[in-house]
Amino acid sequence: MRASLAQLEAFYWIARLGSFHAAARHLHITQPTVSARIAELENLLGARLFERDRQKAELTTRGRGMVDSVDRMLRLSDDIAQHSGSNRTLRGLLRLGAVESVALLALPRLLPRFIASYPELKVELTLDVGASLSRKLNAGELDVAILTDPQVNDTITVEPVGRVALAWMASHRFKLPKRVIQPRDLRKLPIFTMPNPSTIFISMSHWFSVAEVEPEHVSSCNSLALMARLIVEGQGVAVLPTALMKTEIDSGLIRVLPTKMSLAPGTMAVAHSGPAHRYRLLNRMIIKALNESGLMEPL
Repeated sequence: MRASLAQLEAFYWIARLGSFHAAARHLHITQPTVSARIAELENLLGARLFERDRQKAELTTRGRGMVDSVDRMLRLSDDIAQHSGSNRTLRGLLRLGAVESVALLALPRLLPRFIASYPELKVELTLDVGASLSRKLNAGELDVAILTDPQVNDTITVEPVGRVALAWMASHRFKLPKRVIQPRDLRKLPIFTMPNPSTIFISMSHWFSVAEVEPEHVSSCNSLALMARLIVEGQGVAVLPTALMKTEIDSGLIRVLPTKMSLAPGTMAVAHSGPAHRYRLLNRMIIKALNESGLMEPL
């Protein structure tokens, strides 16, 4: 008797995510079902594959020796499904993270495509700043994240896909000089920024530090939408993605401030845990939606 694909898939995701509960959530099946599949696999092999406690499952020596082989078998299974014309190789729970700019501009066109292409896939969406998404990826709490400048460990695969242009922006209510803006011109103004160590915070801080100027009134906010609203209402100035504010710029609600030293762009990336082959087609869909959104310039 041979091990079934369902048993091997349960084994792989327990090994990858560290618990029976997490594997059950990822595969969108019950925990007793996962436990039953592993019990059947262990009986078949005549060996214990995991050391279990209430919180986690650790691979035994026999289990560790199987991981690479199981990964190769699942990869072959996915490849066969793709060559046969099936696009339903992803199923269960996909824990997807995204920064807010992606959520506002790209996800409205991306999520319906997920649903149409992968009807057996359930998406659990997390919106957060890039630094938090990086931490969640490193901790195994996300499967895929769309973010700028990821800071992740060697177990995470990162695919840079574009650059996000940033610029200083302000309402026309601010009587700023009709010339190139210098850091000293903004030093005393209310400044809104994303929390440290976000791409926007780092870019803003570097712009001031190069000129050896210390801004006096910096407030952090973890919502780009709220920051944009505050800028439109003339409550302060901010570094924002130019694509995100295109409507407000074109309508004259805000203006892009000309600066001698440009702001470093963010690098948009798709990052994922687990074998790259599992997310190959998914990544293509994500990159296509990002390009269509106008949020980034392709690399």
